[in-house]
Amino acid sequence: VWSGREGCNDFSIGIELEGSDDVPFAEPQYETLIALTRELFSRYGKLDLAGHSDIAPGRKTDPGPWFEWDRFRAAVT
Repeated sequence: VWSGREGCNDFSIGIELEGSDDVPFAEPQYETLIALTRELFSRYGKLDLAGHSDIAPGRKTDPGPWFEWDRFRAAVT
């Protein structure tokens, strides 16, 4: 459930990053993710940003504690 809506796969764009809950993400991953997100924003307008852990807490953990949400959000807004 996200923003009160169920069936998130019906209205979301999923971006998968290679990683785990135990290892920081690599710089090229952030660079590519930021570029892709900026392109999506240019095509669709600003979109909500959420991880699996936000949508399915307790069931999903990704992107995990090593993902730098503040850095990512600052770079795309």
